[in-house]
Amino acid sequence: MRRVAISLVLVLAVALLAVAPANAAHRGHHLSHHHSHHGKVVWDSTSFTATAGQVAAHGRVPRGRAKVRLQVKLPGGWHTFATSRSSRSGRFSIAGALDWYGAHHVRVSMSGRPGFKRSTTVNVLTSYAPRGNPADHAFLTQDGIRYSFDPCRTVRYVVNADDVGPAGVQFAQIAMAQASAATGIPVRYVGTSHQIPFQTQQTRLPGRQNLLIAFADETEMPDFVTKSAAGFGGPLWYRPALDGTRHRVWETVEAGVVFDSTRWLAGSYDWSFFQSARPNWGELMLHEVGHAFGLDHSPATDEIMYWQAGHGVYPDGQFRGLYDAGDLAGLATDGLGQGCFHRVGRFREGARALVPGPQPLP
Repeated sequence: MRRVAISLVLVLAVALLAVAPANAAHRGHHLSHHHSHHGKVVWDSTSFTATAGQVAAHGRVPRGRAKVRLQVKLPGGWHTFATSRSSRSGRFSIAGALDWYGAHHVRVSMSGRPGFKRSTTVNVLTSYAPRGNPADHAFLTQDGIRYSFDPCRTVRYVVNADDVGPAGVQFAQIAMAQASAATGIPVRYVGTSHQIPFQTQQTRLPGRQNLLIAFADETEMPDFVTKSAAGFGGPLWYRPALDGTRHRVWETVEAGVVFDSTRWLAGSYDWSFFQSARPNWGELMLHEVGHAFGLDHSPATDEIMYWQAGHGVYPDGQFRGLYDAGDLAGLATDGLGQGCFHRVGRFREGARALVPGPQPLP
């Protein structure tokens, strides 16, 4: 009887030893299985034409009621361009506009514990094939330092179209949409104005306005005649800052653009934007807006920023209000490609914190 009991104990012990590793293996597989499902992202939209699509994703994050972010990688860190919140079960859906030409590293992230990040490449396409050489651009500078808006702040602009009517507002909006797609800087039309920039050396804009686009006649702006120009553009006020790579930059706080309404009403240029048989207002508006965003004149005739309007005819004999390869490369550098700005007090002792801009360029 004792032998039977001992045998039963031994059998039971062997059975337990056999089962224990199996249970341990099962528990380990369960933890790994659970860990693999801490989060998942399905990318719904990662390639689209600027202004005609957006980055979109859905999935599950490890924590319910958590803030979920869409972020793009910039020099100096990640920049959030859309946010959402997960459900109680951790499910989320998120979408955001990234109207910035080029290929960009984008991620979905959730901060806190446990952290969660999943990334991909997003391609934002132009609706046309830019011509020219990307190297054909130049920057507005002072002491070797570029002028630029802070790429991570929305440029709020107004339009004075008193002389030309609603068409002037529409043309300004088209030009600003192109500049935004080229730089990645968000822009927002915030209404009309009656101001004209550059009439004095120290034009100031009302609060929460960063850019004034105006039309003025030749009595209001005699420089249209004396300098034989149909428009002017450039920074109005700037201050010292550091870009995302900690290089010095002049942060444009306010900028101005003004066009000759006398020439507008006389039909000196074609009242079209994207295509015409003669030089058009689309080209001219993009040129002056380019100055406001920090570009100087280009030496290449096949760039919008060439110093003289009317020389950018395409091989098919048409003129087009579209930024070209050199323009786009320069605007990308003056845009999100430099990262978000960090404000500084001043670069040198005794320098003013806010400085009037340089003379505008035609």
